[in-house]
Amino acid sequence: MGHAALSSDGKVLYFASDMPGSIGGVDIWFSERQGDGSWGTPQNAGPQVNTEGDEMFPSVYGDKLYFSSNGLVGMGGLDIYTAKGERSSFTQAVNLGYPLNSAGDDFAFVIADRGTAGYRGYLSSNRDGGAGSDDIYSFNYRKPCANILVRTVVRDKKTGELLPLSEVTLLSSDNHIVARGKTDERAEISFTVDCNTEYRVLGEKEKYHDDTRALGAVSPVRDTTVQLTLNLQPVFKKGDKFVLENIHYDFDKHFIRKDAAEILDRLVATMRDNPTLKIELSSHTDSRGSNQYNEALSQRRAQAAVDYLVTRGIARDRMVAKGYGERRLLNRCSDGVACSAAEHQANRRTEVEVLDF
Repeated sequence: MGHAALSSDGKVLYFASDMPGSIGGVDIWFSERQGDGSWGTPQNAGPQVNTEGDEMFPSVYGDKLYFSSNGLVGMGGLDIYTAKGERSSFTQAVNLGYPLNSAGDDFAFVIADRGTAGYRGYLSSNRDGGAGSDDIYSFNYRKPCANILVRTVVRDKKTGELLPLSEVTLLSSDNHIVARGKTDERAEISFTVDCNTEYRVLGEKEKYHDDTRALGAVSPVRDTTVQLTLNLQPVFKKGDKFVLENIHYDFDKHFIRKDAAEILDRLVATMRDNPTLKIELSSHTDSRGSNQYNEALSQRRAQAAVDYLVTRGIARDRMVAKGYGERRLLNRCSDGVACSAAEHQANRRTEVEVLDF
């Protein structure tokens, strides 16, 4: 008797034994917990599980029994099988197949945890390539992913107008181009993407500043369409201003971080596509700190941004760096006014103003 395994509710104990009454050599048996806590008389798990060969190493996860057998048609000696049911009522046993099974003995299969996307666990095997005779192996299983369609529509940020013939690019998380195309007459374009994979979607159009959206990894259980809207900011009228979203600097620093560089690269593309465009690139702080300190810090930040664009091939005479410190607050958060972190964050921004086009 051995290889004991409890059912999920703790009321049934499965085990392997060659006791009298077995169908073959070693069979899977079970015993039920009684009302007084004792265990009842062992009963055979039945012919859907047991054969004239040996069935051993039972384990239970949910409503499925896993076990190893050398009495069913398989790949090697002991193979791992599963059957749905309980006690002595099971569906026909199914071989778990390669790579869980091999030409050797595969046994002691257990699932450690299971989620909506799959599960992971362990098994033992004497297959080729091990460190010794019987080795322990871990495994991960992911359910096949459903189809994922990303449907993107491109609009004018100011008016909401649809923008047909906009160029939309699907980028991998490390900024490699996965797919590219132009929106149709409804300003739409669709891409098929992989599950459990992060992307970025970039929209571009002449006389507009680019927009990008992050697309998080998803693993749907059925075919799914993800709706995405890109809002392009028109920037080509003298005096127009727009904020470069999500440009952040480390505290008391002015160097360009990697995440800020990615956003500035979109401005680089806009400047290259529109060679007559001249801009003021300004940096703004919140009201905390002295006026003099904030003015100097914002000037360094604005200059660092301009310097970065120069390294990317944009002529310096097309840009003016200007630090305004706390002189152009967007809200009530001036000196001495108690404000939330979010209200202060709204004032810490990088803006672009069109000087000429």
